[in-house]
Amino acid sequence: MSSPQDSASSPSRPAEPPADAVPIFLNGQVQDPHDEYAKDAKNTNFIIITVNKTPSADQEVDLERLSVKFLEDLGDNHFLCYYEPSDLSPLRELNFVRQVDVYRNKCKLPAALPPSAMMFSAASFETIERTVSYSMMASTPLMTPHRVEQMTVDIFTHETVDDSGFESLKDVIAEASGVDVDEMEFAPGQVRLCVDVDKLAAVAKDDRIRIIEEVREPTLMSLKTYEMKSAEPTGPPPPIAASTTQLYRGKGQIVTVTDTGFDTGDRDNCHPAFTGRVHSLRAIARKGKADDPHGHGTHVSGILLGTQFNTTKGPVGGIAPEAHLIVQSLYLKPEKYFSLPLTLLPLLAGPYEDGSRIFSNSWGIGFDSRYNAQPPYSAMAGAVDDFIRNHPDVLVCFSAGNDNLFKGTPRGRPTMGLYAGAKNVLTVGATLGSMNKNPALPDQMNPMSSTGPTKEGRLKPDVVAPGTEIFAALSQNVAEFYGETATSHEVAPEVKWRSWSGTSQATPLVAGCGAILREVLQDYRGCTKPPGVLLKALIINGADRLPEVDTDAQGHGRVNLDASLAMIQHHTPALISKSIALAAANGASADPTTIAIPLSGGTLIGDVALKQDEAHEFIIPPPHPPPHPEIVSADSEQGSHFKITMVYNDIGKLQIQNNLNLSVTDLATGEETQGNRRSLDDPDQQNNVEQIVLSHVPLGGIKVRVHGQKIFFKQDQDYALAWSTFTPLPGVVY
Repeated sequence: MSSPQDSASSPSRPAEPPADAVPIFLNGQVQDPHDEYAKDAKNTNFIIITVNKTPSADQEVDLERLSVKFLEDLGDNHFLCYYEPSDLSPLRELNFVRQVDVYRNKCKLPAALPPSAMMFSAASFETIERTVSYSMMASTPLMTPHRVEQMTVDIFTHETVDDSGFESLKDVIAEASGVDVDEMEFAPGQVRLCVDVDKLAAVAKDDRIRIIEEVREPTLMSLKTYEMKSAEPTGPPPPIAASTTQLYRGKGQIVTVTDTGFDTGDRDNCHPAFTGRVHSLRAIARKGKADDPHGHGTHVSGILLGTQFNTTKGPVGGIAPEAHLIVQSLYLKPEKYFSLPLTLLPLLAGPYEDGSRIFSNSWGIGFDSRYNAQPPYSAMAGAVDDFIRNHPDVLVCFSAGNDNLFKGTPRGRPTMGLYAGAKNVLTVGATLGSMNKNPALPDQMNPMSSTGPTKEGRLKPDVVAPGTEIFAALSQNVAEFYGETATSHEVAPEVKWRSWSGTSQATPLVAGCGAILREVLQDYRGCTKPPGVLLKALIINGADRLPEVDTDAQGHGRVNLDASLAMIQHHTPALISKSIALAAANGASADPTTIAIPLSGGTLIGDVALKQDEAHEFIIPPPHPPPHPEIVSADSEQGSHFKITMVYNDIGKLQIQNNLNLSVTDLATGEETQGNRRSLDDPDQQNNVEQIVLSHVPLGGIKVRVHGQKIFFKQDQDYALAWSTFTPLPGVVY
């Protein structure tokens, strides 16, 4: 067993790697056993075990018996593990193990850190070869190093570090960094400090440290007027669903907006768009002050749930005008108008305790203009993912960002940011909307909307929505502003609404859709605690793919609330996987057609969580009576295509920890289709959202299968499904 201060590297104890040993790509670094391979784990308790293929449950037990504790799936069959013995030979002798090496210090300093930090680090404790594969070269920009003297960093410990170990680590970090403990900030398993970059290598030597990440300032995801060259607005954005928003208005839902603040900061004396519907205000950055001197927070809140008024620019109101609002103000001062706390958990847990289940976040950390680089998944994104997984009834929305053409970035290059790239959030990009004079523009993307995939290769954004020249409430505490304004004869002339553009404006539209869907499920479908993944699946499955727009720009398409509601509005409550299992146990056939499962649209809550290699199957039977084949056309209400979407909340780590795969089999033809256009031999292992679109309606019925291809040690995984028949927009071909 090592002491906490021992280095994780053992250059004085080399060993011969196996002939088939493979490099490990971790945090942008390369750990190649052919360059250095540990003889033992004398100096560390953290190792990386590489297996030949996805380990079975029995193989995981074999490793556990040898004192291995699994911590994280690093991808490509590499696993970060806690291991107290120093002898690695018992592990290396297992026939399913390819190689075992120590977790090296250089992997604690991601390549995403400024280049000067990496250069100092390399000189300090070990040679860091900036070797990357050709595939990495294709996605990694050529950066021009420049000297960075200091930076603010977050130091995260391994999850095995207990409270006493964390307390003693503070003094070790202080000595290695030259920063007094009183100048640091602390959260469980996290230390934040401003440090000389040439001290990072010394800090990283402590065995308790998992990773060191640079702290970057968040930005709001709205565009300034001069950044948008669209035509002059002629009215409010189109409702995402003109018919249903008159029926369902978010009643009974509490939605949280974390932003620059709320209007005057007074829930009772506020802009008339919010009268009587402010649940609470939370002053985070400024003690006792929750007002909005900037205007961004009030604007996005108005898009989400503002009362509709007839204005000089037409009707202006929010999509869920009967929902109630919690606003958390992060405005600090004019030169720093958005200040995040050390950890985001209080921003999620506090409103959750007050009953909020929908979160709208129109901010993030986007493309890194200093190094022309896309930010990778981080521990902060992982914390958000873990909160969502541990609170399965929440839906958390984040803006995709507006970096697509940032400073001449070539069109189509990935620019998706940090929180937008979190696995379990619903990430929203922006379209141009339909208020412009060119009727084709509603089907076009806002050219600034950030594109995917994420740095890890996941599909983002999830969906897009109108985000150009959106009118909403103007904060009464804003001293000056830019953009078009509107007034209403229904209220005092000093009360105004303003236009704004960006993914900031698209995000509350989608969050409002989530509030409406939750209202319908609770009040009309008997689902008292709708899972957030069900809301996410409904929104994604209902989205319309836009013609001639790349998938990396639009994700699964533009949100269509009418289509999402149709899957629950006219059908039975969400099907529960336990119900199917119970029916089978009571003598139903293997094809449980006795349970009403409409082909035209429905949902399933996969509450029978899957373990490794387990699968859940059910039949969506043919419609009764089946429509005549000639009737099922592009003009038919039945629709011409079939679509099904699976969503689940993964563990908050960089790579997918629990991998579920979706497949459907057309019972008439026997043809099997895999999720995300993959094959049976090469299933998707990078996305926790999978979708299948059939260019026909399977009138003979289909078999749906969800398979636990890879489930992390001693874990299981639930999920949700939503499906429908539909007709694509003109010009869209699947």
